[in-house]
This record gives sequence, structure tokens and C-alpha cells, in this order.
Amino acid sequence: MENKPETRLVALITIMDFGLNNILKDLFLKNNVPLLVLTHGYGAAKSFIHEILGYGSSKKVVALSIQTKRMSSYLMKQIHEKVDLTKPGTGIAFTINLSSISSVLSTICQQADENLKIGSEDMNVKSKEPYHLIVTIVNGGYFDQVMEVAKKSGATGGTAIHARGLGSKEAMKYLGITIQPEKDLVLIVAPKEQKREIMENILHEFGLNTPGHGICFSLPVDSVMGLGTNLENIDELDNSR
Repeated sequence: MENKPETRLVALITIMDFGLNNILKDLFLKNNVPLLVLTHGYGAAKSFIHEILGYGSSKKVVALSIQTKRMSSYLMKQIHEKVDLTKPGTGIAFTINLSSISSVLSTICQQADENLKIGSEDMNVKSKEPYHLIVTIVNGGYFDQVMEVAKKSGATGGTAIHARGLGSKEAMKYLGITIQPEKDLVLIVAPKEQKREIMENILHEFGLNTPGHGICFSLPVDSVMGLGTNLENIDELDNSR
């Protein structure tokens, strides 16, 4: 695998209003994204936003895709042109750099990049300020409470994905907890300077020693659209193939 910045692999995560499901899916399929996982989530947007603007319903479509940095920039450009992410509750798209990946998937992603024929121009985009993805795993039914605490700490929104927990005997022995199968996977994208306060307050209220039995970690975000943010040079990206 080449070590050029534009060919490094990233995870592109998009979380959008479920009404945009077909637009998002068609965009990924049209561009032959090599690895795509779609699931449903639930947002914390107020219902009146959906009633007035037509966006911000609680049901969300969550997409995780893997591709080169150059290809992800191209896809974010396409999303920017098709969806107005400045509308409250519409959605967010962001990328996270990958530290390692299987050789087979790496080859597939490189081939997809070459087949797209984006061009050799610089398409490396950055967000105007550093953001982090805060991931909280908490017992099922605690999403609203987690978001209430997070918003008091500066978070503007979040998405819950229902999941199932499988705990080891070691976790129950050393942590003194009983693994509850139903889990809420809470995703919050927040500015770097707010990350620590949000995480500390979430763990204070819903940590391992509470009924929520929650854990929390964060990942640095490379580029982001939504949350009132824009890519610095999004209009400079060449749309040619």
C-alpha cells in the first residue's frame, strides 16, 4: 500500500435523517464504495424541528464505509452537493484515519480509488477546528439521560444505535458488574475543547459504578460536515472524473 496522504485509508461515517436513506445509499452504490455497512439509529433532535423543517426525525440512517482519503473527500463533496447539512437535524458526515487494515481490504480500496478516476489534484480536506467522536456504551434505555448530560456540557446532538453486549467472566469478576444484553451505543461528535468535560460528566453519571454501567472513549476526527461546520476548501474540490 502506498504511503501517500491521498491513498491512506479512512472510515467515512455518515449519520442522516432516515428520509435521506435512498439518496445516501444511491450515492455510495453509484461510486462503487468497496465496503459499506448500513444500520439504523435514533437521534436526540427535538420533534418540532422535524415538524417545521421536515428534518430532524428521531430515526436515522447510519453508514460506515472504508476507502482512501482521496475517495472519501470526493464522496463528501458529493454529499455536500446533494444534501444541505446546514439544516438542523439533517445529519453529519465525518472521517476517521485508520491505523491498520487487512491487506485484502487495502488492495480492494486502492483499486476502487483507481477505478473512480478522480484525478491527481490535491483533495485533502480538513475541518476548520479539531473534532472528536465520543463513543459511549451504556445499558439500554439510558440514551436520553446520556444526551441530557452531554448537552449540558456543550454537545449539540447525538445518535443511539441499539446493540447487544457480550461480557466475559473476567469483566464480571474484576469490575463487579453484570453484563446486560441490551446496550445503547451513543455517538457524539464534539469540538476537541469540549470533549473532556462531556466524557467526564457522562462517566460521572453513567459509569461502571452506576446502574448505567457505561464506558466511554473518543477518536480524533479528520474532517467533518454538519454541526454548523464546513470543510475549508470544499468548493475547491474538482468534481471531474
